[in-house]
Amino acid sequence: MKQNIKILKQCPLFRGVEENDMEALLSCLGATERKYKKNDVILLAGTKVTSIGILVEGNAQITRDDAEGNRAILSELVKADLFAEAYVAAGSAEIPVTVIATTDCRIVWMPFGKIIGTCSSNCGFHRSLVQNMMWVIAVKNILMNEKMRILSCKTTKEKLMTYLSDYSERVGKSRFKIPFSRNELADFLSVDRSAMSRELSRLRNEGYLDYHKNEFELAQHRKI
Repeated sequence: MKQNIKILKQCPLFRGVEENDMEALLSCLGATERKYKKNDVILLAGTKVTSIGILVEGNAQITRDDAEGNRAILSELVKADLFAEAYVAAGSAEIPVTVIATTDCRIVWMPFGKIIGTCSSNCGFHRSLVQNMMWVIAVKNILMNEKMRILSCKTTKEKLMTYLSDYSERVGKSRFKIPFSRNELADFLSVDRSAMSRELSRLRNEGYLDYHKNEFELAQHRKI
């Protein structure tokens, strides 16, 4: 577990915790590590979850299938990302989403009860962890509302430009790489892949953007 401390310190759950306290904290929380291969199912929709996960190596995606089996990508998980916390905190009987490894990855799992509870050693960490957990859930709720704003756009063009403009603003660059392949981007935006590709070509021809694979550059002078 010691080799994961520097990565775990980047997770907002441990904001304000000193690095030299991390080893004792992780032991108190009963943290364990598990490895997954690419395409492994990390969490399966319909199962009960009692622990939260932190990705310490690799990448994963949170997905959800509709009644007809169509996949929607809800979010991309990267190093130091926390997941499953909202469902565990809400006491959900079954989680409605699936988490899939998109590369080989390692995940540190921690029982939620040990994060929000007190321990026999009377650690002073738990109050900070509960506050940090509330902050994480609030921020993710804001991000989910932002995604709903994207999905509420009426056309594929509006969805694409809203997503790409938001991403550009988040990273502070007009040229950037998104964490999705073309198929994954279509799933994330809930649009037809072929229609999206045609719209991207049209946007490039009209001078709104340029792209190569998952790297995009937005024209600063063009707005939708």
